[in-house]
Amino acid sequence: MPPKIEKKYTREYKVREIQKNLTKKARLKKEYLKTLKEEGYTPPEKDSKSAKVSFQEIKARRATETKKKLDEKKEMRKLRKKLQKEKADKLRENEMKKLQDIKQKKVQREERANKLSQRTKYGQPLMGPKIEDLLTKIKNDDTYTK
Repeated sequence: MPPKIEKKYTREYKVREIQKNLTKKARLKKEYLKTLKEEGYTPPEKDSKSAKVSFQEIKARRATETKKKLDEKKEMRKLRKKLQKEKADKLRENEMKKLQDIKQKKVQREERANKLSQRTKYGQPLMGPKIEDLLTKIKNDDTYTK
């Protein structure tokens, strides 16, 4: 009968491998300490219990660290939201300004058209408003006012 081939990707296999490694490490450490003792050396002392940080302290430290990280993320989110709101407000303001300018120009165009299209009672065009319009154009043009 051929030897049974274990699948390396199963949970049981991994658990068994970890247990093997742990027992092997413990056995090697025990043998090392035993040989040290036989040769006359003093085995290294174990760390004292007071030097170790307690589980509660570690947990509390991690909690404060995560709280700080969350606070930082919250602040960044608030800042990003504030910047987006400012940007949106600026865009909205620019759009409103453009619309207002368009309306104002339309009103001016209509007034100008009304002035230029005035007629006498006999149907002849009035020349006064047309001349006035030409004069304002000349005054506003930079080529003539140097």
